[in-house]
Amino acid sequence: MISVPRRYIIDGHVYTRLAQRRMTDRSIWFTIKNATICAAYVPDRPCLTDGTSWRITGPDEDDEPTSVGVETFVDHLGERLLIITVF
Repeated sequence: MISVPRRYIIDGHVYTRLAQRRMTDRSIWFTIKNATICAAYVPDRPCLTDGTSWRITGPDEDDEPTSVGVETFVDHLGERLLIITVF
């Protein structure tokens, strides 16, 4: 079973990308859990949370190479992860 972070937000754009790639949100968690690369990147649009942007790459649940774009930021609870896109 995949452990899902408790404090995360999924941007609406993610659902568009998942539908385009015919993927489920489970693939996001599988990719993050099995990440082989995490690299800073500059997204096409400004950061939504004034956080830092990262591209996390790894195999999805079908063992296909997948990248997930995220922003990490500190909120009033201490930290959050905003999932912004799937590549």
